[in-house]
Amino acid sequence: MKNAIFVLVVSAAVAVASGASARQADTLIGDARRQNGLEGEMSRLRQVSPGSAREGVCPLVRGASAEVNAYVAARLHQVAQQAGAPYAKRACEPNVVVLFSAEPDALIREAARSKRFNYSGVPTAAAEAFRSGADPVRWIHGGDVRSSAAGDARPHNALIVVDASKAQDVKVSALADYLALVSLADTRVRPAPMDSIMTLFDGRDGTPKTLTESDQAYLRSVHRAR
Repeated sequence: MKNAIFVLVVSAAVAVASGASARQADTLIGDARRQNGLEGEMSRLRQVSPGSAREGVCPLVRGASAEVNAYVAARLHQVAQQAGAPYAKRACEPNVVVLFSAEPDALIREAARSKRFNYSGVPTAAAEAFRSGADPVRWIHGGDVRSSAAGDARPHNALIVVDASKAQDVKVSALADYLALVSLADTRVRPAPMDSIMTLFDGRDGTPKTLTESDQAYLRSVHRAR
């Protein structure tokens, strides 16, 4: 199955939230100086199709502060290990790409205009929801998993865009767990449990702020048969 989903490039200058102070958003937006060189790094991805998560999860997290980028990538590694998902141990082509942006709509529009995101193999409804959605976190998965074995919710690869402004009031630890779940399982093919970190942005009191036991059992079941 063709695993292509996107070719990526991110502007070397990711917008910095104005009025930097102690607000959560200031930790979710990277210092523009730290983004120097990203253009060259991302342009490399345009030359090849992204790797397959079936061969080992290989994350690339960009756009937040260096500390947040590193934390999210480490948490993805930890959750993948706990779920029994394979994880790339050598140099690899990124297959789970997380991009933080203060202007996600502009990022996605520019990527579409310059043909840097390729939606080949993505269901039309999912691609449209990604392009025009307004959720704090938007994602698409590569490969038509619906043509795989029934109930197979393991993505071949994943592209996630985080609206840093809308996610500013969420703890980074909770956000990282949310990102891990949507990266490692296609919840549209196989819904997550009711008691789930997926309710993080529902705005209700008492919503989980970490992966629940049900979430962890769900991920283990998704990755059990490989």
